[in-house]
Amino acid sequence: MRRFKHVRSCSLGLELLINYRPVINSKEVIYLGFIDGGYGVLGVPVNDFLRHTLIVGSTGSGKTTTAAIIASQLVNYGYVVVIDWNDEYLNVVKSLDIKVNVVKDDIKIPIKFKDFEEFINILNEVLELSDAQSYLLYKFLDHYEDSSLSLDDLINYLEETYVESKWMVETKSALLRKLRMIYNSRTKQFYDLDLTKNLRSNLQNETGLHVISLRKLRDSKLRRLAALTLIKLIEEIKDSDSNPHNYNFIVVDEAQNVINSSLISRLVAEVRKLGIGLILITQSPSNISNNILTNCNVKILHTLKSSSDIEVMVRSLGTNELRELLPKLKVGEVLVDAPSLRDVVKVRVSRFE
Repeated sequence: MRRFKHVRSCSLGLELLINYRPVINSKEVIYLGFIDGGYGVLGVPVNDFLRHTLIVGSTGSGKTTTAAIIASQLVNYGYVVVIDWNDEYLNVVKSLDIKVNVVKDDIKIPIKFKDFEEFINILNEVLELSDAQSYLLYKFLDHYEDSSLSLDDLINYLEETYVESKWMVETKSALLRKLRMIYNSRTKQFYDLDLTKNLRSNLQNETGLHVISLRKLRDSKLRRLAALTLIKLIEEIKDSDSNPHNYNFIVVDEAQNVINSSLISRLVAEVRKLGIGLILITQSPSNISNNILTNCNVKILHTLKSSSDIEVMVRSLGTNELRELLPKLKVGEVLVDAPSLRDVVKVRVSRFE
């Protein structure tokens, strides 16, 4: 059973808690805030964030501010991409006087991948396809040997493919209708065939915080497609990076919209070896799969009111005290669990220059 414990240590003039020992090199630390009870400042090693982070809390509890403070420090160790579901981060980072070097307001959805099979999996989940419709998508993959395919290739293949049986004609028509809902003359402006090259250039040449706002995508399916495909594209870019010491961090706001996709489940289990750390933010931990909970090794808990959400975090952290503490946390107060911490720590989130 986990406990709450506060022990004082000192590093470079700041009272710092990490494994209850002084930290020799504070440059390797992300500062979160002041420890409850006057025990100094809590810092968490950067390497902990490469083991993935889950930030949970009710609406208005301060999740976005916490994520922005973490992201503003992680930029010192690699590029940080924020996928901003509700267009909140730009105002938050400005209010915190955090420099944003790149803001992508003209969101583009990638439609060409080295691994097109995973894009097919994303389409399956976003469009909620039937088994028969999924079958047609995978027939397309079998038809082409070239792995570098696009959404246009898929639609052209389906339109040109002749089918005889009535059920297959209906399946093909239904699948094309679903694809045309997200890819048509009105929405094509949101797609980019060359996004891999353009995004790679931005990430490699522009340091700092990259905020990608999804606000222009009014349709929830388009937003979900954009979030998942951008995450996939960033993974492909990192996979081709010749420098294994370059770290990448992806902050996903309102992660309940994408968190249980097969892509995210795979990434939280695999991308650590690539040097990619996911920071997933949600107000609904009860909707998170056990796989996500297990593989997010840093957990930052703002106040929760729902009993089902509270119970999920109690089981995840193995701390019964959470039942009483979580509903009573004030805005900006968090409970932090991390691999480098022996016990769960209560902190008031603050920004340090």
